[in-house]
Amino acid sequence: MTNMGNSKTVSLNVTSKRARSRGELLVSAPAAAVPGAVERAALRLPKMTLTGMWQDRAEFAVGMTWKSYGANIVLSFEPVDAGTTRVLATSTPAVPTTLTDWGQGKAQLTEVLSAVAAEL
Repeated sequence: MTNMGNSKTVSLNVTSKRARSRGELLVSAPAAAVPGAVERAALRLPKMTLTGMWQDRAEFAVGMTWKSYGANIVLSFEPVDAGTTRVLATSTPAVPTTLTDWGQGKAQLTEVLSAVAAEL
């Protein structure tokens, strides 16, 4: 996948099982720079609402569509070393009894992580 912002190659590891998804992005930026990038990325994601922002994590809400009852996305920022940060993303359905999301969670995590990578 190619990052639109700075034309670097971005490796996203996004997996999905039933209606739960998990993704990971390794960025060449200190952990302190990631929250600002997430706030800027949120402006590029019209289907998602940034509901919370902290120094070590961010939370998004995805509204209901004809395919889904909505989802909650959590991004966690873990410093690997002084100049590298791991961004872990999880997506869970807003309705806990949801069995499948037809790939929506995986697509949404890919969209969020790509937008964050473009801002760094």
